[in-house]
Amino acid sequence: MVAYELIQKLEKLDYFDQLLKGGIVPMNMIDYKVIYEFYMNDLKRLKSDKWAKNIKGQAKSNTAEEFNITERMVWVIVKRMRS
Repeated sequence: MVAYELIQKLEKLDYFDQLLKGGIVPMNMIDYKVIYEFYMNDLKRLKSDKWAKNIKGQAKSNTAEEFNITERMVWVIVKRMRS
């Protein structure tokens, strides 16, 4: 199971907030989930644009700009969410 799917399942639990407050689930995983979702949505949007080239790189750049993080960090987050 990939990390993204696991986080989605955990969010459905009634006591998810307690898991966050207790430090069992790191808060940055929620941030990573939001960033990953933005990246995937932007990737989908760019795929529908017939003129878009290097869509993965463009989606990475757009995500980095949106969340004020480095492009390298976007790749780290995407890799972490897929592992």
